[in-house]
Amino acid sequence: TITLAGARQIVEAGVKEAEKQGFKVTVAVCDAGGHLLALHRMDGVMPVSAEVAAGKARSAALFARETKILEGSVNGEKSAGAERSALLSSGHVLMEGGVPIIDPAHGRIVGACGVSGVKPNEDAAVAKAAVEALLKAPAARL
Repeated sequence: TITLAGARQIVEAGVKEAEKQGFKVTVAVCDAGGHLLALHRMDGVMPVSAEVAAGKARSAALFARETKILEGSVNGEKSAGAERSALLSSGHVLMEGGVPIIDPAHGRIVGACGVSGVKPNEDAAVAKAAVEALLKAPAARL
């Protein structure tokens, strides 16, 4: 699973990317079991974004896919496969902005990053940039 140091590195990278883009967001990181490890809510972002970001991270980890795909399944998007409106009753956050963290050495999901506070595609872009920053680091802390 991802380490606390790795989770913090992702949060820091997410906040840095959000600042670069002029966004105010919450960045959350959980382990492979969906348990929250780190969260940072930037000043000025809506308080509920902390719950939403953590939920996106948890959903991405437990469903082993980006939450954009889950959202597409609920909305009946053909690219996401068959419509799965039953997912709405799952209790998971099914909105774009959650990205799994995959250990490149083993191909296993070790955690996930969720971002909330701006448009869904912008949340996802920040989450992806944050995860990529960890995976590209010389001493990735997975």
